[in-house]
Amino acid sequence: MLLAFNIGNTSISFGAVSEEGLRFRADIAAHPVRTADEYAVLLAQIFTLHGFDPATITDVIIASVVPSLFNAVRAAVTRFTAVKPSIVGPGMRTGLQIRIDTPTQLGADLVVLAAGAKKHIRSGAAVIACLETATTLTVMDADGAICGVVILPGVASAAAALERDTAQLPQILLTPPKKVIGKNTSDSIRSGLLWGAAVQLDGLVERIAEELDIPAAEISLLATGQYADRVTSLCRHRFLRYPDLLFTGLRELHQLNRRN
Repeated sequence: MLLAFNIGNTSISFGAVSEEGLRFRADIAAHPVRTADEYAVLLAQIFTLHGFDPATITDVIIASVVPSLFNAVRAAVTRFTAVKPSIVGPGMRTGLQIRIDTPTQLGADLVVLAAGAKKHIRSGAAVIACLETATTLTVMDADGAICGVVILPGVASAAAALERDTAQLPQILLTPPKKVIGKNTSDSIRSGLLWGAAVQLDGLVERIAEELDIPAAEISLLATGQYADRVTSLCRHRFLRYPDLLFTGLRELHQLNRRN
């Protein structure tokens, strides 16, 4: 059984992955002052919550974009499972061509998403949208190579900025409004955040298609992340949603690098 981790800016996602797929997943807050012991205790509690035996874990893989958390989580995992984890980073085989200025600067999470996307698309150009703290669009060209990335503020980040920097605007729930034109303050904010994000995605897909010189209809569009459903359901372009794409990618990378 594979224990797969993705360490992000606001949360740490992990799950047990078998040959049949994801057995369970959990998300905990990414807390910069937690020690390895504290993370190990959380792991033990969550495994117990899911009724899952840690003894079944034979392999571990970790992807991280937060260096300050990485060492504590890796130490916790080693104590909890007694398994030395594989790390997504330079030196790991990915099966991907990366055509950007400095390939080593590509975030581990984006490498993982692209590896997962390969499982769902046959060939050709693709855009992988991940809607979390930030929204990222990882672009794969007609050869299936990663040719670049677009990064923009995520929906929740934009909402927090409005609340922090603007007087008299209420905190709202990020539920999609039925119409673009808001009739009250809450609906107006939701419209701006969610319809605005959808329009951004649609517009960026069109611009990406122009740069790749490929019709937008011929580009595979994949979406994942906490806000994927709420935003892409409002898009004019059709995104296929894969909530567990990160875990698919981690499993693919593990299989590619496993020692026989």
